[in-house]
Amino acid sequence: MSSCPNIGGDQVRYRKVSGYVSLASILIFIPFIFIFDIGIWKILIFFPAIVMTISLLEASNKTCIVYSSIGIKHMGEKYERERNIEFLKKQRIQSFKIVLSGLAISLLLTYLVYLIP
Repeated sequence: MSSCPNIGGDQVRYRKVSGYVSLASILIFIPFIFIFDIGIWKILIFFPAIVMTISLLEASNKTCIVYSSIGIKHMGEKYERERNIEFLKKQRIQSFKIVLSGLAISLLLTYLVYLIP
């Protein structure tokens, strides 16, 4: 098994909504940059970008970075302790990849927005 999800159903939907709301705020912010010269403040796009990338990556991988760090899962109605050590290791590795990928994508997006004249 290459992945061991620790979230399902409503938890995945919640992360998708969070990611898309953050994407909408980014799409609203970018025209604002063109209209007003806000200088260095363009780097504020990093915050909705990191929320967007982490949320959407968590939803697509069905792995919550917080839940894997404390060893729980929420696959339906209630929280459960992850008892399988191998699954927990895979979840933590996947969480680390999600954080690194989210950080890289957010930094790249922030850099590209910063380059906008």
